[in-house]
Amino acid sequence: MFTAAYLAFSLVLLPPTEIRPDQVEHIALPCVQAGTSADDTDSAQSLNQQLATKMRGYMNPYNTSCARVIVETVQRSGLNDRAAAIAIATVIVESSIANLDGGLGDSVGLFQQRASWGSFEQRTDPVWATGRFLAVMRQFFPNDSWNNVAIGDVAAAVQRPAAKYRHRYGVEADDAVKIVNELWAQNGEWPLPTKVDRGH
Repeated sequence: MFTAAYLAFSLVLLPPTEIRPDQVEHIALPCVQAGTSADDTDSAQSLNQQLATKMRGYMNPYNTSCARVIVETVQRSGLNDRAAAIAIATVIVESSIANLDGGLGDSVGLFQQRASWGSFEQRTDPVWATGRFLAVMRQFFPNDSWNNVAIGDVAAAVQRPAAKYRHRYGVEADDAVKIVNELWAQNGEWPLPTKVDRGH
């Protein structure tokens, strides 16, 4: 149950255009073709007790499945859990960890990537979108220098929001680390993500 103080805190932090977790349940595209798993359900229940900000009480099997695709993609890229936390902090802010087929302007997908990043199909493919995010992160922070920069600052550098909204990623950094810690050790227990048929 949310307290009045928490709700007031959330309303202050969220800009009018930010997608809230209670807005996406019925409008998001799937992240994995096979659907959610029992592990996703268990992890969501665990995370709802751990998280402290935007996603507390809103983790469900669906957005947990989206988070695990991101974590898996980071692992397969050879990057560490900090890279996964940067990606997760970003999607908490951008989409409430939902693979959206729309957003502000031409933004779509988990990361709300603009059309200049790729095609609609690419940007709504969680594996592609995560890989593209990581590639841009590594361009902006060569030689793994992102390891030595605050999680929120790296996310903001890649996403380039208006200056007054840059702080949002840092607000979600601790919860992003908790999500990654919950999912990281499950590597090897999930099937490989497969292309999702979205009818486009």
